[in-house]
Amino acid sequence: MKRISLHLLGLALVLVAGCVVTSIYPYYAAKDVVFDPTLLGTWSDPAATNAGKDSWAFAQIDAQTYKLTVKDASKQDEFDVHLFALGGQQFLDCLPRERHDYATPAHVLLRVKHIQPQLEMDLLNYEWLGKLVETNPKSIRHIIAPNPAGDSQDRGLLTLTADTAELQKFILKHLHDTNAWSEPVLLKKQ
Repeated sequence: MKRISLHLLGLALVLVAGCVVTSIYPYYAAKDVVFDPTLLGTWSDPAATNAGKDSWAFAQIDAQTYKLTVKDASKQDEFDVHLFALGGQQFLDCLPRERHDYATPAHVLLRVKHIQPQLEMDLLNYEWLGKLVETNPKSIRHIIAPNPAGDSQDRGLLTLTADTAELQKFILKHLHDTNAWSEPVLLKKQ
């Protein structure tokens, strides 16, 4: 099984490459939120030799919210995270804590396949979604934010604008489509 490295997933979460699916609205409704204390603690890639440098640390903020701190050798980013259940699966909705005054919130979705004995997660596949909305623009509400002037990379940044109910319907429709999800990342509790 090919795995995404912890560092690359962390970079994806902080939207460095612009190749992670983001949503203006949260992926969860309050009724779907669950709290699992086994998620608390520090996690790292079990195959990495730099476990102390690259890590994900989950701390409890309140009865329904985690604070996720993603660290690598040069950077640290924090997210407000909600674990929620949908269609018999668990997911994490991650919202960056640091936002510029003019920035739109960018919720990121991770599907949680297991928490024990290792945390196994995958992302909604950005490339798959891009092709889907290109061939069927009405499959889910979205926008393509243009790249800055002079940036010759792809056609722009895809952002979902569907409300939570529509997002959940979309997730359930594609829950078992293996093309809709990225390669998994595995993390082991330190």
